[in-house]
Amino acid sequence: MNNAKVAHLIGADMVLIANGGLGSAFDELELNRILCHHYNVRVAGVIINKVMPEKLEQTEEYLGKALMQTWGVPLLGTIPDRPFLGCPALSDFENLFNTRLISGGDSRFRHYSVEDITVVTTSLTRFLENLRLKPSRTLYICHVTRDDLILGFMGEYQRRRAKGESFEAALIICGRKRKYQLTNEIQDMMRGAEGAPMMVVELSTHDTMSAISKYTPKLNIDDTNRVSVAVKHYEQYINYDLLLERTRTSAA
Repeated sequence: MNNAKVAHLIGADMVLIANGGLGSAFDELELNRILCHHYNVRVAGVIINKVMPEKLEQTEEYLGKALMQTWGVPLLGTIPDRPFLGCPALSDFENLFNTRLISGGDSRFRHYSVEDITVVTTSLTRFLENLRLKPSRTLYICHVTRDDLILGFMGEYQRRRAKGESFEAALIICGRKRKYQLTNEIQDMMRGAEGAPMMVVELSTHDTMSAISKYTPKLNIDDTNRVSVAVKHYEQYINYDLLLERTRTSAA
């Protein structure tokens, strides 16, 4: 069932949420408003999410007036984009690909910027150069047949650990299981590299990248860092007093 039908069945109001962008946001909201009208559900208000910070005031002023004039519904909040909240954690990739980290489980809630993901198709020498020149928190993707890259990744982890340096990179190893498999020796070595996050995904490199690019991470109650950041970010931009007033009035 859609959200409007659920709201109708339980007698609840709805708060409509759309992503930033004046024209596209209003069009999206209008479609949802019609659905609410169809099920006789009251719209308590609207929140506009992921607005470009430089357009926050413009969006708030324009949509605030437009919503009241056309629908008689208040704008409850205009939320500037916070890129970190869209950065997936390794736990998100575990869920996305239905797999588990072979090593580095303590880093399950470490987040990575999708823009910084690097597919490795170069030589081992070039890969090691990247590991040492790129930001420490970079997510690398390689094919399961590249034993040299997997061993190089683990070797760099061991080198930095011996020197007391931080190592925040992670490695996703791709390859369809029916065609390619890691050797037992490599798997044993990976399990021994406890602080080096690595997981195996049974997809091609192309399909893995495609899935990541389309993926939108959701809040996970166990990801306390992201939840804390989200709460602190959103609570300052949403008018909770008006939201409670609107819903209490409806309940009465």
